[in-house]
Amino acid sequence: MFCRKIIYRNFRNIEYAELEPSETVTVLNGRNGQGKTNLLEGVYLFAGVRSFRSARENEFVRFGAELAELSMTFFNGRREMKMDLRWTAGNGKRYCRINGVPITKLSETVGNFRAVLFCPGHLSLVKDGPAMRRRFLDAAISQIDPAYLRSLQKYNSVLLQRNALIKMSRDRRDDSIFLDTAEMWSEQLAREAETIASKRYRYTERVSTLVGPVISDMTGGHESASLEYTSAKTYEEYLRLLTENAARELRAGVTLYGVHKDDIKIELCGNDARAYASQGQQRSIALAMKIAEGEISKEYGGEYPVFLFDDILSELDALRRAYLLEVFITSCDEVNTESRVFRVENGKLELSV
Repeated sequence: MFCRKIIYRNFRNIEYAELEPSETVTVLNGRNGQGKTNLLEGVYLFAGVRSFRSARENEFVRFGAELAELSMTFFNGRREMKMDLRWTAGNGKRYCRINGVPITKLSETVGNFRAVLFCPGHLSLVKDGPAMRRRFLDAAISQIDPAYLRSLQKYNSVLLQRNALIKMSRDRRDDSIFLDTAEMWSEQLAREAETIASKRYRYTERVSTLVGPVISDMTGGHESASLEYTSAKTYEEYLRLLTENAARELRAGVTLYGVHKDDIKIELCGNDARAYASQGQQRSIALAMKIAEGEISKEYGGEYPVFLFDDILSELDALRRAYLLEVFITSCDEVNTESRVFRVENGKLELSV
């Protein structure tokens, strides 16, 4: 899978730019704040996922413009495709077309173009709380399993309604508003939770089998790493937790149990990586997770996804840097295609000769 051409119009600080990447390695070079990350973000959005930088998509529209537009032609391993994305200033609603056909559901865009992104913010995959790790799983699994995305969307919808009833019961001091229908909402939530947890569990197991060897190779065999998904897992377990703790949830004002509370336990050399790993080690684990994501994507799709790396080598020691450069340069040599280097300055692109 590779991009042939991406066109940017009024996206972030980019008034207009055309990027024609190499089929192997494309390097974006420039000082900080010139638009390199904006260019990568634009490519990543074609995977049908949320931005890794902001939840407010109206921020994509360049200041003073009415529309932000992205257009990409790419080869997905089977055929050439064209996708167009557009956002309007104000509401920031996303509009999408695939091969000229308007698409109304996000789930219909996922899987056509697959991408794996690594940026400095992904250090939080290891060091921060569970939300980033759940987001990693959701974005990665959704790209290879549209049914997972549909289950996740349904789960979030039920969770929103269940929380609204809990809040209404608290505000009106009438527990019956929630308790009279709690069983129905809990059953729906537990049903989707079982599906989501099962797929997250299997995906995490596969990631762990790939991350371990990567960390070992990065460190010359001196370090090991493993991941474990922590979850109630079954419908019955989730339903029991929701049923038995209805009174607690009324006091708390929110749903306390479900896959929106699950986590991945990450260990480095048998210790909790959040507590004991250095920043460089945490960055290595996060990067290994992203490499594993790409390998799993290939297993499902038959082709490697597009890898997007933003400032990949910072805070890595010489051994880890050498490993990463060897991995990606060797892969490119096998394809025997020249790389391309672009200079980025003030939102403008120039191909370096």
